This record gives sequence, structure tokens and C-alpha cells, in this order.
Amino acid sequence: MSKTKKISDKELAEAHVFPSQLSASEKKNEENEFSRFRIQRIKNMTEEERHFSRIMQLKYLMEDYANSNEYNELYTFSYFLNEYLHSLNKNKTVFSKEISLHSAQLSRLLNNKDGPSEKIMVRLEIHSNNIISAVDWYRVYEKQKEWALIKNKEIRKEESKHVSNKFVYMALKTSLNPL
Repeated sequence: MSKTKKISDKELAEAHVFPSQLSASEKKNEENEFSRFRIQRIKNMTEEERHFSRIMQLKYLMEDYANSNEYNELYTFSYFLNEYLHSLNKNKTVFSKEISLHSAQLSRLLNNKDGPSEKIMVRLEIHSNNIISAVDWYRVYEKQKEWALIKNKEIRKEESKHVSNKFVYMALKTSLNPL
């Protein structure tokens, strides 16, 4: 006879997971205690820990947004760059010097007047100590450009003047399938 007894998944779970036996008021007290703990932890954070926490939140927001199928007009490259500066509590003049970017060019980026170059995105990656990658910055910017292209009806109207002999589906379908 085997010394090891077969244990079902349910038995295994019941042996290791303790069901909550708290009443509604006890549960509320636990939530309040946890909230007080979090507030105290936040108060005790160093400035460096706060910056790190904010940058991680920004990174996750950027990644989630870039991976989503929806476009949010608020989430432009300039929005995330502004949030990055805010997360670090940096003013524009100091930051522009730290990444060797003319303050006027930084202002144009922050106000969504220009798009970033690959070099700028790499500088942002290096500045964040590789927490927010150049690819994260790039993906956010590409999503913004994609939406601008989708919305731009003017370019379609203008460029259609330069195209002749447009592909015609019905003619192709008829010639491929004579029935």
C-alpha cells in the first residue's frame, strides 16, 4: 500500500485557503486599518521612492494604453511627457538641460506642436534609468499618429487626385468567377 494518499484539488485548496469569517463591520474595520497603513506608508516614503512609484504608475498606464484597442485623445505623447516631468517634480528648464534638448523644442513637445525623434525617445529611456523604454514612448506616439491618420479626411481627398486606375473589386470578382 502506498504511503502517499491522493488528495483532490478541493481538499488541497481547503487545507491551504482560509475562508473569511468576518462580519460586515469587521470587514469595514479591516479595510480602514489597511487604508491607515497605506497612508502611513506613503507618508514615510522618501522623495526618491515617490518618484519611482509615480514613474512605475506612468509606465503601466503607457503600456496598458498602447496595448488597448481604443484611442483616447487625452493620451498623447505630450500628455505622457508632461506627466513624466510632473512625476519627477522637474521644471522644464532643468529637464531640458538634463536631456540636452533646447527649451523651445521641449516646449513644442510638451504642447503637442512637434513629435519626438527616436533620439529623444532614447534620451527619455536613459533619463528614466530604463524604467520607461524608448519603445513605450514610441508606441504611445505611434498610436497618436495612427489616430491622426484615421481622422484626416483632407489628406484622402487631396491624395485621391494623384491616383488613377483604382482597384475595382467587382470587376476582379467577375473575372475570377464567371458563374
